[in-house]
Amino acid sequence: MAEEKELQEKLLAYRIIESRLDNFMRQRDALMNRIVEIETTLTSLKEIGKEDTIFSLGSGIHAFGKTENKDKIIVEIGAGIALEKTAKEAEEILNKRKDEMEKALAELQKGIMQLSVGLKNLAPEIQDLINKSRKKVG
Repeated sequence: MAEEKELQEKLLAYRIIESRLDNFMRQRDALMNRIVEIETTLTSLKEIGKEDTIFSLGSGIHAFGKTENKDKIIVEIGAGIALEKTAKEAEEILNKRKDEMEKALAELQKGIMQLSVGLKNLAPEIQDLINKSRKKVG
């Protein structure tokens, strides 16, 4: 009876860890996508002012164009607020955001590793309890 309760507790712990791991992995994927987006934007910033620059209109649609003033960029700073910045200032803002996201990604990776180790350690304990339970029944 005590082993059955222990098995249930370990199975519950396993499911909780598994759920947290899944959540961390979704967060990691979202951060990685955002970092790629920032890198693409940084590359695009360097192209401003050149002939036939490709601009994203959104939803996978792009247009060729040329900016008249490459020193004026509109940058969203949060809460629906956008400010006029130079291309250099915009690049600095993007690099700062990227650095923050890379730090958050590193923390998530640590968490993913810890949770994975927890699952790996719990699995044989659960299997042992299942085997003991089967021997008692059989």
